[in-house]
Amino acid sequence: MAADQAKILIVDDDRELRELIAETLSEYGYDSRAAKNGAELFAALEREAFDLILLDIMMPGEDGLQILRRLRAAKDMTPIIMLT
Repeated sequence: MAADQAKILIVDDDRELRELIAETLSEYGYDSRAAKNGAELFAALEREAFDLILLDIMMPGEDGLQILRRLRAAKDMTPIIMLT
């Protein structure tokens, strides 16, 4: 992995979609990680920093908008693209 490779966290409850996005991003040279919900997202953020978060809006339990509000309340300003 190159030091300048952008690190992207994909957050989606759909396993197949998460894997497809991660695989596609890897093919284009991105370093991608995956999380299935907010709990996994916050655990990942404790371990490492990301350049971008791809965040699904429609997830069971805590949805993407609630997660976004929590991130911003915690002053995490990682760029986020919402998946709808």
